[in-house]
This record gives sequence, structure tokens and C-alpha cells, in this order.
Amino acid sequence: MATSGTNKQGGNAAQPARRPKVSAKVYRRRRQVVGVLAFIVLALLVVGGIGIANLFRGAGASDAGNPAAAVSSTSAPSDTTSTGTTSDAASPAPSAAPPATPPSGVCNEAGIKVSGAVDKTSYAAGVDPTLSLRVTNTGPAPCDINVGTSQMEFKVTSGADMVFNSKDCQADASNLVKNLMPGASETAKFTWKRNRSTANCAKVTGTPVAGTYVFVATLGKWSSEPVRFDLQ
Repeated sequence: MATSGTNKQGGNAAQPARRPKVSAKVYRRRRQVVGVLAFIVLALLVVGGIGIANLFRGAGASDAGNPAAAVSSTSAPSDTTSTGTTSDAASPAPSAAPPATPPSGVCNEAGIKVSGAVDKTSYAAGVDPTLSLRVTNTGPAPCDINVGTSQMEFKVTSGADMVFNSKDCQADASNLVKNLMPGASETAKFTWKRNRSTANCAKVTGTPVAGTYVFVATLGKWSSEPVRFDLQ
């Protein structure tokens, strides 16, 4: 009896349940779902990483490297500035003088003045006079003036006698145009060797004698007032 019971109990032992067999079609669908979920998770990670990176980049960036900040710092004042809403410290003082009016661009030839000068009023025998021509722009605007030797004349007279003219024997005359600003001057000097001259540099005999002479400087259409000096 005992032997018989043992065999019966062993024959009724529980067996493991078998899982239902999954078809190939269902298996493919499951793989597709898993792949889609994995792609979505990866995309979320990428987007989140970019957002965090931008957040840290924005927090650490300075205004100096921001093009918009650089432009705004040098841009013209806004409309509120022109309407007087700025502080009094930034506003012009009511008593401030208006800006000076720039000189006109039209040259005023009436403002061109030529003056003559000598280095002494009296010269001992053997000392040659130094004659000076000075042109000055006394007008309010710049002027282009030809200050070349082609425009210069150093004339010395004694009464009605034309004793010397620098143009009589001038060689290689040249032009030199300069822009004279208001108040500016140009000066040229000439040493007179106490000699006489005639037109076309013809030969002249005799030398100036002791006496009083008059020097006149000329530059183009402008001439100086007479300057007197004595030769011993």
C-alpha cells in the first residue's frame, strides 16, 4: 500500500505552464514600438541638452561680445532725449554759446593783403638791403593764391626813376598755388644787390647812388604800400 501511494503522488506532480507561441507578425510590431520609443527618448535628451547648453551660454556671455549691445552703445539718442526727458546734467546749459559758424567756402579776394618790408631803414655803404613780400588772407574764408615767383615783383624806385624790377632779369619763373586759411600768411625775401635793371635784362651802366629809395612789393593783382629806406 505504501509503495503504491508513493508512485501515485509522484505521477501527479505539477508541470510548468507553456507560454503561447508568439507569431512573427506580433514580434515585428513589438520591435517597431520599441524602436519608436527609443527614438523619442533620444530626441528628448538631445533637445534638453541643447536647452541647458544655451542657458549656461546666455548666463556667462558678456555684453561686449553681443553685437546688439555694441550697436546700441554707439547708436544715436532715442526720441526721449530730443523731447527733453533726459536729466538736467545731460542737457545743454541754457547759457551755452551757439557753435561758431564755419567760414564760407567763397574766397573773398578783397581780404587778400600784400605788404612790403625792409630789414633796416638805413644801409651803410656795402650793405645790401633785404626786401620782403608778405601776403595775408584777412578774409573769413580760405583762398587759393598763386604765390609763385611768376606773380612776384620787387620794385625799387627813386622819384620817377625805376631803379630796379626783379622781373627784368627773372629766370625760370614758376607757379605755386597755396590755400591760405583765414589769418594765414606767406612771406618771400629778396636781397637787392644795389644794381640797376631794365626790361629784357639789357645791360645797364652805373649803380644807385646814396639817397632815399622806395620799395613796393607786388603779387599778381595785389601791391603793397610804399616802403622808404636810405642808402649810404
